Amino acid sequence: MRTIIVIVSVLVLTYRLGAQTDIASLDRLNYQYFLGKDYKNLKRTAKEILNQGNDYYYLRMRLGILAYENQRYAYAYRNFTRAKQQNPFDTVTNEYLYYCYLLAGRQADALQFLRTLSENDKNSHLKSLPMAKAPELILSYSYTGYDVKKYHTNPLNFEAIENLAVLNAGLAFNFSERANGFFQYSNTSKVATFYSPSDPSGNYDTYKQNQFYFSYKSQITQGFEFSGYTHWVFFTDVSNVSTFGRRSSSINLSTESLFGLNFTLIGWYLRGVINFNYSNFANSNQFATEAYITYLPFSNLNLYSTVSGFYQLDKNWGGTYQSNFDVGFKVFKYLWVESGMMIGNSFLYSRNLGRELNNSFIIPSKSFYGSLVIPAKKFFLRVGGHYSEINNYSWDLVNYTKTSKLVLNAFGVNATLTIKFQ
Repeated sequence: MRTIIVIVSVLVLTYRLGAQTDIASLDRLNYQYFLGKDYKNLKRTAKEILNQGNDYYYLRMRLGILAYENQRYAYAYRNFTRAKQQNPFDTVTNEYLYYCYLLAGRQADALQFLRTLSENDKNSHLKSLPMAKAPELILSYSYTGYDVKKYHTNPLNFEAIENLAVLNAGLAFNFSERANGFFQYSNTSKVATFYSPSDPSGNYDTYKQNQFYFSYKSQITQGFEFSGYTHWVFFTDVSNVSTFGRRSSSINLSTESLFGLNFTLIGWYLRGVINFNYSNFANSNQFATEAYITYLPFSNLNLYSTVSGFYQLDKNWGGTYQSNFDVGFKVFKYLWVESGMMIGNSFLYSRNLGRELNNSFIIPSKSFYGSLVIPAKKFFLRVGGHYSEINNYSWDLVNYTKTSKLVLNAFGVNATLTIKFQ
């Protein structure tokens, strides 16, 4: 009996020593793959080690560092989080976690993570970083030229636009560490001939609008943001009046406005936005909802695609829609390319959380657009162009009907410069 016990004990000890030798060999091999930056085999050997019930700090750090260097930020984040649990006093892990958020385009989450760390949890680099987003100045300009169709007379409402230019100047600033605001002034200049029942021969002029946009955004929790926004439009409205056989004109200051709420969810692979707004364009009322879903297949900004939809219900004109598909990708460190297309039948609407307005009866039925993006430490430059197929009608604003459809073309260019004060 004693002999059997001794034999069993020797077999168990031999098995354990063999298992330890096997783990030690796998760990050495895993370390060599780490030094050689062989990400694929590093993950393979790490999986074998983990499947045998062995999980330790240095293994997680190797996985996290190579995933980070390969810009797989979601996988890197998971491994650094596990490494931090195994060694809570390592400040280097916290630096990696911060940059996983930041380089994946999750700046608000990176700052929120930084604010949760005590001074003892930060290394010298993390201690030097600001706790809130730096203010930004955003300047943009766009110009669109249209095919022009004019009438000798038109008793309905019709606008024959020749060109449209928009100049924007905006400032992004902080209310607190978790809340920020954005204010923008826009000047819109439209060269067009307007026909109406009071002026059927048309009035050719340069029509201007002054616009003011404001938004407030707050981070509710990590990965979830809430914002409210409003957009105000001021312009002069010229009306012709006949009195006792005499024609006279009067100039009135008109105001239109929009109010909206927005909710944003930000994940590693999926990001979603939904917003709701109310507006009062063209003596009517509009209720609209807009949603975006962005997919990042590698949890980085090297490749991303966005599907978005917009639906609006107008009190006088009924329901209209737009849908978009966009894709963006990195060419090299300081150049991204973005492009997309839109189809729809909307007019008197706003997009992009109320920043972009079309408070006219022009209907872009198809649009194709693209831009080059140059990101740098102190500035961000976007230069692009677009083509739109325009449906233009003569509008009866009494019976709320449209007739005499025209299909026209429009081509435009745009540029946006963001200056970072950091």
